[in-house]
Amino acid sequence: MPFEPKARLAGRRLLASLVGAAVALSACTPAATENPMAGSSNPSDPAAVKAQVEELQQALKDLQAFKTETQKAIGPQKWVDKGTRNSACNAGDEREGVNYSVMSQTPDPVDLEASVNVVKMFWESKGFTTRVETNPLDPGLIRLYANQNGGNLISFTANVKGSGLEMDTVCIAGNQHEIYKELDRQEASASPSPITK
Repeated sequence: MPFEPKARLAGRRLLASLVGAAVALSACTPAATENPMAGSSNPSDPAAVKAQVEELQQALKDLQAFKTETQKAIGPQKWVDKGTRNSACNAGDEREGVNYSVMSQTPDPVDLEASVNVVKMFWESKGFTTRVETNPLDPGLIRLYANQNGGNLISFTANVKGSGLEMDTVCIAGNQHEIYKELDRQEASASPSPITK
């Protein structure tokens, strides 16, 4: 057996014990740690759900502004909002989500073809892909559909009896149950409390 200085032998023992300690510690460390900067991967995490609800509410504000721009492009008709609702949607890649739908109508007459062409050009200028549907059996009705990169679907119906807009926001991916729960909680806290005497 060749002679080795005591210092070199001590160094090897120290290195071996450090490697052993590292292996032992790695067995105790979880395989995947969550990056605090990336947020939680848990779909029920309250902070993640709150962020999704804020994103959904911003999408609704953006859609309302877009609806108003579309109405102005059509003309001076008086529009009546028929309601806003949220619903489940498919956010792509088999992910569930939630979006808002808004509907607005006007009984005021419009030039059917001219108004459809105006809306078509306006929506296409905003990056939407459009398609027009007519039915020879119903010449007093023209439907214009549009979507943006497979996202939110919007439609304009020009009719001799009035016209309508129906628009969906983009689908915000998240746990639908948790998003609805947070929306309900926010609505409840925004409502004034009854006064008791």
